[in-house]
Amino acid sequence: GKQWYQRRVRGSFLCEHCHNSNNSVQPASEFSDKGVSYTLTVKNDIDLNRQVIKSEFGVIRIPELELEIPAESQKGSSSTVEGFLTKTRDGIKEKQSERRAVDPALASQLDEFLERLEAVIQVRSPFTFIVRDATGNSFVENPSAPAPDPDLKVEYFVRTKDDEDELGITEIREGVAEDEEEERGPVTQNEHTEVITFEALCNACGKEAQCNMKEVAIPFFKNILLMANVCDHCGFRDSEVKSAGGISEKGQKITLTMTDSEMDLNRDILKSETASIEIPALELVLTSGALGGRFTTIEGLLGQMKDQLVSINPFAFGDSSSEKGGGKFAGVIQGIDQIIEQGRLVDIILVDPAGNSYIQNVYAPDDDPNMRVEEFERSDEDDDELGIKHMKTEGYEEDSS
Repeated sequence: GKQWYQRRVRGSFLCEHCHNSNNSVQPASEFSDKGVSYTLTVKNDIDLNRQVIKSEFGVIRIPELELEIPAESQKGSSSTVEGFLTKTRDGIKEKQSERRAVDPALASQLDEFLERLEAVIQVRSPFTFIVRDATGNSFVENPSAPAPDPDLKVEYFVRTKDDEDELGITEIREGVAEDEEEERGPVTQNEHTEVITFEALCNACGKEAQCNMKEVAIPFFKNILLMANVCDHCGFRDSEVKSAGGISEKGQKITLTMTDSEMDLNRDILKSETASIEIPALELVLTSGALGGRFTTIEGLLGQMKDQLVSINPFAFGDSSSEKGGGKFAGVIQGIDQIIEQGRLVDIILVDPAGNSYIQNVYAPDDDPNMRVEEFERSDEDDDELGIKHMKTEGYEEDSS
């Protein structure tokens, strides 16, 4: 899927007459299939210097100041955390003399706000910097990448109706529905392959697309749903795996110790959308949002991980990369290539709070001596992320009455 930050077009403007300048960024691709929210705890000057890309639909919030930089302000910008804050400060200061003449009370309130904003810019105490983008095309740098950043939380979300209204997707979908309602085909099922085909709407452009779905039984595991979407209008393609069952009673951690490169690379692997994947030897962790649900081989998943690492860290390569960050990433990419092409043996760990992931046991029905499966009790945070805390299984009839 295209749910990660991808190619972008950067532009800069400088006027020799008035010295006005700006940097703009436009995504070189369609909307991602999910929105993204970055929550950064800013603790020091290093955090202030993190690179940030704010698309034309990105919204920045500082809860401690009750400050929101809306989508239409500083849109399509590439700067640092400090850069966005100082530009906001300078924009307010610019009109203060006029406000004092027209509305002294408002000017006084803004003076107080500017003092608080200045304290945030100087990081006198930690504060929260949030970027929410329904298109998925904004980005906040993780200087620890590819390792996870304890101060940066990244969440991917399904767009709401309000999000789709703002992006114009609703209007496109309603137009498609009116124009093609009579032509829209029914759900069809191939009797030989049991593939169900139905028409859906493209997550990227909102126009009509085809979705193929098939239920597959994995030996010694569960049934899963394989879904593939193809859009003839914009070329968007996406595949996803969903569990055909519910959430397991306990979470599961699967550790595979590779001993035979050819055999292990060809093992089937099901990584659910709730699972994280770790390769300790490379200090690599991809969190649960990474890659979505995937059913492939170990080799196939490693290739997808490599592609994803390049796409989600635009500042790690090319003109924007630092020597330290670029070198670290190059080492991880080289390490993945060594596993795929040179027979390097490592441990691969899948951690899934929902218990819906799987690595093929090539010795089945006997135990696999090179694979360890451990169950664990989910934490409150796990239950919250899985939506279990919000489920109501009793008394819901009363709420609807």
